[in-house]
Amino acid sequence: MALTLAGGLAGDIPTQAIQLALEYDPQPPYDAGSPEKASAQVHEAFKARMGQLVLGESG
Repeated sequence: MALTLAGGLAGDIPTQAIQLALEYDPQPPYDAGSPEKASAQVHEAFKARMGQLVLGESG
C-alpha cells in the first residue's frame, strides 16, 4: 500500500527503484486478500470471528 502511495506521488520508475532497494517481492502464501478472491468457507470463518470480536463471544 505504501508503494502505491509513493507511486502516486513520485511516479512509477522512482517507486520501482525504491521497491528494488528494499528487495520487496511479496509472494503471499494465500490468495484471499479481497472478498472477490476469498472462498465461501473463508467468508463464513471471517464473519464468525468478527462476531466473536464485536460481540465479545468466546470460541
